[in-house]
Amino acid sequence: ADLVAFVFHLDDCCWEEIKALTDRCRAFAPLARMPNLKKLSLSNFGFDDVETITMCLNPGLESLCLDHAAMGFERKWSNSQVDALVGKLSQLSHLVSLSLSDIPITDTHVRRLLPRFNNQLKCLHLCGDYGYGNPRCPLTDDGVKAIAEYCPSILTVDVDYQDKVGFSGILALVQNCPNLLEIGACGTSLGVEDVSSILRVPNKLLILSFGKIGHSHSSTEKVRLQNAVMSTKGRVVVCTMSGLMKMNLPPEHKANQDDSMAKIERAHEQQRDPMVCNKWDGEGW
Repeated sequence: ADLVAFVFHLDDCCWEEIKALTDRCRAFAPLARMPNLKKLSLSNFGFDDVETITMCLNPGLESLCLDHAAMGFERKWSNSQVDALVGKLSQLSHLVSLSLSDIPITDTHVRRLLPRFNNQLKCLHLCGDYGYGNPRCPLTDDGVKAIAEYCPSILTVDVDYQDKVGFSGILALVQNCPNLLEIGACGTSLGVEDVSSILRVPNKLLILSFGKIGHSHSSTEKVRLQNAVMSTKGRVVVCTMSGLMKMNLPPEHKANQDDSMAKIERAHEQQRDPMVCNKWDGEGW
């Protein structure tokens, strides 16, 4: 009854063994009745049906991660199963952090779900599955614009590998979410010119990630990105699929970049803390 957090992350290779040890994951059902449970993270789990997931979702949850949850023998979600999950999630009125990476959430699901949270959601991860044109990556700019519309107080939006997402959706986030600190857009259609335009919009961003695996930026592109970062006085850290983009910044801009990096690292450390629901707690947000 005193359990506050339950965090269980699997490697991709052992979900069938865990199902055998947990009565096909039904052993997690009592979590829904734990009166003090605030954080639940079940990553890379395989479930026989969506009811096995929904039966363990505690109505008092503030942080929920179901990244890479697989459904059935073929490990694929049907539209009706996603509908059922979203229906249950819409009842979790205390959520401040939600991560559903590799679950095929559509624009319609986003527009159905997010108004239920009354603008209290701070961190939202809707990463797709790697691979261009993958049907498990159905989110588009319309869905990202819905995030901007219904969650103007959001701090983190991660839509990595959603290849149908591009400039107009990310721009809407920056324009409508004044406290936004972190954008993950690797594997989207966001390009260098898009990033340059986005960073010139007034913002509080600390980090923006974009790009595709195997793409090397030209010298001209690197100069454009550096100029865009300098327009934020070095505050915004730009990352690509190859990692942190190194830039030759003036000392005062470099100091701002180092300060942003320290805040980002602190937030990521807090994200791994079972007792922390909003990783940006302590940063004044």
